[in-house]
Amino acid sequence: MTAAPLRAIAFDLFHTLVDPEEFRPPEFVRATEIARLIGAPVEAFTAAWERQNGERQVTMVPTVLDRARGLASEFGLAPDPRVWTSVNEVLTRYSDRALLHPRPGILRVLRQLRENGWTLGVISNCDESEMRAWSRSELAPIFTTARFSCEVGHAKPAREAFEALVPSWGGIPLGEAAFVGDGNNNELRGARDAGFARVIFQFQFVSVNRLRSAEANDRLRKDADTTISHLGELLELFPRPSVSGESSGSTPGSWRPARSDGRGANGR
Repeated sequence: MTAAPLRAIAFDLFHTLVDPEEFRPPEFVRATEIARLIGAPVEAFTAAWERQNGERQVTMVPTVLDRARGLASEFGLAPDPRVWTSVNEVLTRYSDRALLHPRPGILRVLRQLRENGWTLGVISNCDESEMRAWSRSELAPIFTTARFSCEVGHAKPAREAFEALVPSWGGIPLGEAAFVGDGNNNELRGARDAGFARVIFQFQFVSVNRLRSAEANDRLRKDADTTISHLGELLELFPRPSVSGESSGSTPGSWRPARSDGRGANGR
């Protein structure tokens, strides 16, 4: 049997490569903190904030800070200008920390994959405040491309969000790539529908960060070809990129399923 060549691996970012929940207190909710800072009624402000979730993820303008200012005006509030410095810090605090302090083991795995010849990309659903620290992260230079939904204008699981990778990583089609994600936003099924050759459920973070039940994680396994409990398993699954004509199941870079029962957003 002739295997399709595999040349690239795309990764979700938050809760797959880094996890803001490692830094964020369990009781922290961005909208609640912003409401308290600007003096807005918490419940009403949170409801208004959540109604904007979809828009924030697919636009760069207005900025998330400007959206908070707009909501303050809608509530008839005029906070001291110095308050907005604190609001901006709340917006970026835990996504920044996650991006600027990735786990050393994850960095080692990604660097080894790149050294082995894989083209690597990131495709992330996030608002513009959550990706501000990307360029300063040790992760950034490892990847050929990183596409963020707020820049692309489409969010996973939309096909257009995944397809944004293709021109930015040298035209490699999704049918010659694998996708690795934690399953949020129905991204695993979306990746399959978009045409990725392999779909991997990486549950290293979501198995412990309390954002999703064990039952929900079990359901997501069905949307993937295989499940991995830590990123290092990719080095066995994908030793080196394959070329057209290599037989499936035995040659470097061809597909070998990992154990499917392995056990060990961007959040709030």
